[in-house]
Amino acid sequence: MMMKSKLDNGQTRYKNESGIYHFGSFKKIGFSGIGVISSVPEDLALQEVYNIQRRNIYITIIVLNIAILIVYFFSKSLTTPITTLLGATKEIEKGNFKVDVRASTGDEIGVLTESFVEMGKGLDERERMKDAFGKFVNKEIADQVLKGTIKLGGERKQATVFFSDIRGFTAISEKLEPEEVVEFLNQYMTRMVNCVNMTNGVVDKYIGDAVMAVWGAPVTHGNDTENAVNGALMMRKELIEFNKGRGGDKKPIIKIGCGLNTGPVLAGQIGSNERMEYTVIGDTVNLASRIESLNKPFGTDILVSADTYHEIKDIFRLEPMQQIKVKGKSEPQQIYAVLGRLDDPSSPQTLEEMRRLVGIEMKGKPTAEAGEEGEVKYEIIDK
Repeated sequence: MMMKSKLDNGQTRYKNESGIYHFGSFKKIGFSGIGVISSVPEDLALQEVYNIQRRNIYITIIVLNIAILIVYFFSKSLTTPITTLLGATKEIEKGNFKVDVRASTGDEIGVLTESFVEMGKGLDERERMKDAFGKFVNKEIADQVLKGTIKLGGERKQATVFFSDIRGFTAISEKLEPEEVVEFLNQYMTRMVNCVNMTNGVVDKYIGDAVMAVWGAPVTHGNDTENAVNGALMMRKELIEFNKGRGGDKKPIIKIGCGLNTGPVLAGQIGSNERMEYTVIGDTVNLASRIESLNKPFGTDILVSADTYHEIKDIFRLEPMQQIKVKGKSEPQQIYAVLGRLDDPSSPQTLEEMRRLVGIEMKGKPTAEAGEEGEVKYEIIDK
């Protein structure tokens, strides 16, 4: 290559007789065609390059592993608190507001964790307040009040109003100690109120031994009148069960009367600036109260107005009673006794069968009774 080259230097790669590659180079010295030739095995010439490559690979592997570890632990420091917060969120979603979560870092995630814990405490406090509030007010009303969806001053609604009263409660309470009266009333009210709640009703208030309830306010469920009558029939069954094993002065047999009326009411928060309560007012409420008082003279336990009758006549077995003339109403009012559901074969078929079921004795014709002030608030029209 040197003898043929026109250049004074050059290099080449070649394989010798043993099959080993070499690097060869030459340099002409410019005198009588003399030159210097140098040859070295390729592996020997590139050994340091190979060493550098190996060191670079080792260094790259080490750096990558360190980087992976750094990224892993860094991501762990981010994902662990977030995963913990996610678990706490699931607990709050289930209604468990007392979450045991602690901030493990001082960064934004730590601040978020502390804020989340405070939020849980606030929700727990709100829930306990709602539960406590719900013991004095219906839970549905409590929830509506806390959400701020109940209008101040009231709004017109179509609702079914219910009144019930214990027959001869004054005579019963005279034979009991005050503590026994309270215990008896609590047992009785628990059963009755449960019937109201199970049929989507709202207990408006307790008036001594009387219960006032509403279906259709503050929210309607579409079949409020049917729900109200179902609630009254449930009370009849509960009272029959409650009276089992009762009898005597200390555990008297309880009989009640229920009156229902359907119509427009004004529903809302009514009272003073210091104390308000959710209630319904209007002529519909007054008539329901009057209808309830008619159970005693008519020998019934559940009476409904004509407006209620038209809503449920195809669902329940109803018995028309004598018309009444109520104070404040110019037209006579037709009322009906509720015997039971039409689709319930075990319900009473006649008025007499219903009276035997609930233990009502009816003697003579119905007669109007004066109120506490001697005022006759209704008149029974003979037909």
